Amino acid sequence: MPLLSVIVPTLNRPDTLLYALETMARQPPEADCEFIVQNNGGNPRVAEMVAGLDDKRFRYFASDAVLTMSDNWEVALSHASGEYITFIGDDDGLMPYACATAAEMLAERKIDLLSWSAFSYYWPSYHNAAFRNRLLAEIDLASSAERVSSRSELARVYGFQAQYARLPMIYNSFVHRRVVERMRAIAGRYFVGASPDVASGIANAALTDSFVRLSRPLGIAGFSGHSTGHAMFFEMADLLASPTRPRDFGVIESEPQLPNLNALQLFIARDMLVLKRLLLADDDRVRVDFKALAQSLATGINDRPQLYERTLGTIGDLARLHGFDLADIIVPSRLADRPAPGAGVHVTGPNRVLYELDGAKLGVDSIADATRLIAQFVPDQATFDPVDSRHSAPSPILGAQELRFARDAAGAAALLEGWSEPEEWGTWSIARNCRLRFEVRPIPARPVEIVLSCRAFVSEGHPDLHAVCRIGDGAPQEMVFSLKTFAGLRRLRLDPTAIAADGTLAISFTLRDPRSPADMALSSDVRPLGIGIERIWLEG
Repeated sequence: MPLLSVIVPTLNRPDTLLYALETMARQPPEADCEFIVQNNGGNPRVAEMVAGLDDKRFRYFASDAVLTMSDNWEVALSHASGEYITFIGDDDGLMPYACATAAEMLAERKIDLLSWSAFSYYWPSYHNAAFRNRLLAEIDLASSAERVSSRSELARVYGFQAQYARLPMIYNSFVHRRVVERMRAIAGRYFVGASPDVASGIANAALTDSFVRLSRPLGIAGFSGHSTGHAMFFEMADLLASPTRPRDFGVIESEPQLPNLNALQLFIARDMLVLKRLLLADDDRVRVDFKALAQSLATGINDRPQLYERTLGTIGDLARLHGFDLADIIVPSRLADRPAPGAGVHVTGPNRVLYELDGAKLGVDSIADATRLIAQFVPDQATFDPVDSRHSAPSPILGAQELRFARDAAGAAALLEGWSEPEEWGTWSIARNCRLRFEVRPIPARPVEIVLSCRAFVSEGHPDLHAVCRIGDGAPQEMVFSLKTFAGLRRLRLDPTAIAADGTLAISFTLRDPRSPADMALSSDVRPLGIGIERIWLEG
């Protein structure tokens, strides 16, 4: 039995599969791995390509009839013999060091899930011309690994506070066979739902206490003219009316809690609800936040500007279905086209650099070229001892010690509603209403001050921002930011009576007219930015 199985399911895409296979064949021979190619429908060119590799690590399988995506993936999984399993798409790629790094970290079998956030490459065939042949890679020069609480990450994803790609999906993780078997024991199969990659991430997290996330990606996600999700949701007006929908997804049952499935966020929310009922029915922390779902739809509305009015209608339908105020949702102005990626090299933190590269200028025209190019800039993986990291992330304690909201800092666990992904400096609010929740320790005997180190998004065209804050059920306290006072320390009064009996404290902010940099023609960032929190502590 090999340690690693890498599976690539494919359906009539030999033009991109050729280069995905090249990245697999380039893995070092000493890495203990096998490669499974599952040819959905039996395209003869695929069989010829695998045979032409003349590499004993490759094992080829085919189905006579075309199966749905989930069924094809399930069949492919049944052929794997490795202890740890990952999937790549037929337009994706493995980094040259992927299997060697995974084999070294997983050799002692002490990790259930080894995950990473993949780099991105848009093939020259991608449907949007502005994205074609673009390579996007944020590199951590310190090359770190962390153990992440599975339930905390699930709660953030279900609350639309984090992207679903943060989950340990089989598309961006090596998954131990015992996790696969746990899911099969419950559901009779591993892949459940219409989007098998997202569903696998939910299942993997639901069935484990924690997972290890590398800052050194082991793969590149490729987006080509074949990419099912992007074609369905960015090119077409209606997924359910697509002629390939029955072939790819089979029967998709309606979901009474969702108005329709005409956007990627809704399609993913459907699988969230399916997996919630199956695996997480008793966990009140993990639940779909429909208001946050509506804000996510609004924030990404210009990803499909041709469907702007239709998306507005869907947001209104969600508000009526779930009883929230439509006025709380911030909708960006309509743009002429989907915001294009940036260009160049940008420092995003003390040890992080973002490369946004034009492949055409660098001789890149495939996923194999992209992996070779960016691998030159990625440092070696730092040593990681899973035994020393078994503890969960500390609870967000509000006390005399500063609590930080930067990426991977403890404050991220306090981000309850209305916040973006933490960055190197802190976290932006991205909704009209946002909330934080802490445990106060020790509980003060008299009123004290909450000190907040923060900033606000203001500009010449948007010169001030007003935020009304409530500490628990206390009276509103106002914070005003301007061009001259856009950053610094702000103080809020905390009366101990606002602290709940269990020692927890909720802090809510209501922002007046937050705007996005894209709305102000300052950048392509479409997020409605309000306040950015950096640190918080109690004083006095």
